[in-house]
Amino acid sequence: MIEQNEAIEEIEIVKVRRRQGRAKDTRHKILQAATTEFASAGFDGVTTRSIAQRAEVQHGLVIYHFQTKLGVWEAVIENAADIFHEGFQKKLDELKGCDAVTTLRGLHRNFIEMCATRPELHWLTSHEVGHPSTRLVWLIDRVFGADMKITTDLIRIAQSEKRYVEGDPYHLHFLFMGAAARAFMHGADVEHTMGESPFDPAFVERHVIYCERLFFREP
Repeated sequence: MIEQNEAIEEIEIVKVRRRQGRAKDTRHKILQAATTEFASAGFDGVTTRSIAQRAEVQHGLVIYHFQTKLGVWEAVIENAADIFHEGFQKKLDELKGCDAVTTLRGLHRNFIEMCATRPELHWLTSHEVGHPSTRLVWLIDRVFGADMKITTDLIRIAQSEKRYVEGDPYHLHFLFMGAAARAFMHGADVEHTMGESPFDPAFVERHVIYCERLFFREP
């Protein structure tokens, strides 16, 4: 009898794990679909039904996993932002002990390389940054705040050593982000005009060099 009960328990555990696995896969499909939807149409141009349709899942599953469209949007942004932040922190750890200019150069290069591999964060945020909203405040506080503080502090130090272009550090940070990300956000335009993909390694490396020339100064 004990062995039979144990066997039943094991079967139930297997069933639960299978359901959890399916739920995880479904959530991932919804996030992938929502990323594409929000990146192309912005928050206002998307519905939970359009997300469900793109994900090829029942509409009720979107509501089950995320409750509201805002819940889906926040999950999409957090997912993309976590990738960028983890890359930022990893590079910062690698550069521990380096001087401010070397660290800033490394972080700038890392940002450009991340833009080339994961441009969706910039597609997503481009729909939000043009006008005030509660979502914009959430985006700045949750996604950009801490990393921006580290970067602008490094800019100030580099400026004090005459190794970075003069100007307000926050303004320059936004200028850099625009210069770094724009070519990848408009990848099709760049490829049509220049005859090469901005996602090719050679283009990315050249883009790093050009951005460094714009912002860094030699001693």
